[in-house]
Amino acid sequence: MKLKYQVPRIYEGLLPRDLLQMEPQETKATCDTCIMAKPQNRGEIFYEPDLKCCTYYPFLPNYVVGSILSQDSTSGSSAPSAVAAIQNKIAKREYSLPLGLVAPPNYQVPFNHRLPNEFGQREDWLCPYFNHEQQNCGIWRQRGAVCTSFYCKSSYGVKGLRFWDELSNYLTYVEMALMEESLVMLDFSPRQISDLLNYLNRQEATKTEMKSARMPEKKARDLWNGYYDDQEGFFIKSFQIVAELDRKSFRELLGEPAKQLEDRLRKAFEKICP
Repeated sequence: MKLKYQVPRIYEGLLPRDLLQMEPQETKATCDTCIMAKPQNRGEIFYEPDLKCCTYYPFLPNYVVGSILSQDSTSGSSAPSAVAAIQNKIAKREYSLPLGLVAPPNYQVPFNHRLPNEFGQREDWLCPYFNHEQQNCGIWRQRGAVCTSFYCKSSYGVKGLRFWDELSNYLTYVEMALMEESLVMLDFSPRQISDLLNYLNRQEATKTEMKSARMPEKKARDLWNGYYDDQEGFFIKSFQIVAELDRKSFRELLGEPAKQLEDRLRKAFEKICP
């Protein structure tokens, strides 16, 4: 399947066309037939068939959250249960922040210190957007960089895994750049953005943070810079800012680092699909 049909649709008009046309053929590990969940592969490290590699709480950038809430032609449909989960998290203020929806510290810290045999086996780590009825991703066409690029095994071996790593690096850079651009356009200062970034990939947390999946309201209000009472509206505005970009403005925004990441991705792809 071409990358064009694997990344969020909002990227179709932004990413270089040759990258979108890349079509690695991965048949060894797929979402529908998880190789790590098959009985014959049950060694010390394996995944439960009803969990697979979805024991991960993804970061959803603000503009992606807005795209899902908008559910327009550029978003791609998401499972109703996943949309409801997103709306519920926003309503309950469960680490709904201007940069997007973030896993609470009491999830991030244990996950970042996980043992090798915990991933794929802990039901309490299951993604909140998992579609239980279909046993698959409820936001598949809107999933983030980590989920788009994760392969436990590759049909191309080590070279294939390197390609997916390079894709992860590139898409993560794109996510951060677009998320930060929307914050700048909505009047967040560099200091405010820096404070928000501290809530990603937490390795440690306070005792208070470890006790609750919700942030204290006073702290949240400070971080929201006046948008606290209309978070859904804020996310939709973030999406609209990104949706108005064209390839030229996207290229100018991402700058030289993006070109370097794209070249590395192209080279990695040439090694598996010469």
